[in-house]
Amino acid sequence: MTSATTPKTVDLGGDGLQREAIANAIITPGMLLALDANGRVGPHSNAGQEGVVGFAKEYDLTGRGIDDAYASGDQVIYKIPYEGAAFYGILASGQNVARGALLTSDGTGRLKAAGSTDMVYAIAQEAVNATGAAARIRAMWHKGRGIA
Repeated sequence: MTSATTPKTVDLGGDGLQREAIANAIITPGMLLALDANGRVGPHSNAGQEGVVGFAKEYDLTGRGIDDAYASGDQVIYKIPYEGAAFYGILASGQNVARGALLTSDGTGRLKAAGSTDMVYAIAQEAVNATGAAARIRAMWHKGRGIA
């Protein structure tokens, strides 16, 4: 695929705050992040629950791309997005979502289809079938409760 069809960056536009913190685990750009008690960031670990602060961006200042993971102890660049910001997240393996699907955390920093009581973090901007393996997905940030 070409750059025209496959983004080479996680941050696809929209407002938000860029921050940096030390990684407390291995983090792939596009993962949903949570802060720990020491101010470090790691993959959000509570499926469907609150606690996500934003998503990890690639460390492009040193030539790293969206597939280059941060190691534990690395300085992580992340974005705290405002409503409507777009990003190139990671849909968890086993998921198959339609455009417009509500997405939440799967508990490993990846996205999954949200249930009626889950905290919604994003809305799918494209249909993606990740039933065989985790896959990238364009999503729009949306923080709120699922639809009952």
